[in-house]
Amino acid sequence: MKKIITFIFFLMTIVSFSEDKNITLIKNLKLLVNEKTFVNNKSTSKSYEVTYSLPDTLKKVMTEPKSHKGEIFIYKDNTKTVYLPIFDQVIKEDNIDEENFLVETIKYFQENYKKSENFRKIYNLEKSFTVKKDNLVFDILKMGEFNGYRLPTHLKVFDGKILLAELKISDVIVNSQIKESEFEIK
Repeated sequence: MKKIITFIFFLMTIVSFSEDKNITLIKNLKLLVNEKTFVNNKSTSKSYEVTYSLPDTLKKVMTEPKSHKGEIFIYKDNTKTVYLPIFDQVIKEDNIDEENFLVETIKYFQENYKKSENFRKIYNLEKSFTVKKDNLVFDILKMGEFNGYRLPTHLKVFDGKILLAELKISDVIVNSQIKESEFEIK
């Protein structure tokens, strides 16, 4: 009997540690994004570091192209604050949700993960899959695991059949200690 109980305990331990963590438990993220956007058959590439505190506070620091290096974008309380180092200028304006594919993607995935058992199965098991939101299509090409959480690392965003953006995500840190001061322009 002891052997059976020990075996069951051992099996439960293996299963619990091998299972991916629920993405709705993500409170914040730090990551590096390489984004390529497409407009009128032309593409633009940029790279930026992201600090994101869910549900709606995000800081984006541009690293590429060199002409935009050091620009800071903070999205908080429906306001977008932009720091332009070349002019040493801070600009505040209303936030446009469509401007930030990353935030929209994470929010949408978390909502679907809560609501749909079918989505949870696909998200937790598939290497690639497609998700639709209104006229947007998220084509997840690759998933990665970070601290037990599965997150997309390569995805394309379409408006219908028109490619809007391609995102490659790396250097992901989940649920780290992020201070409120990190979302301020100093």
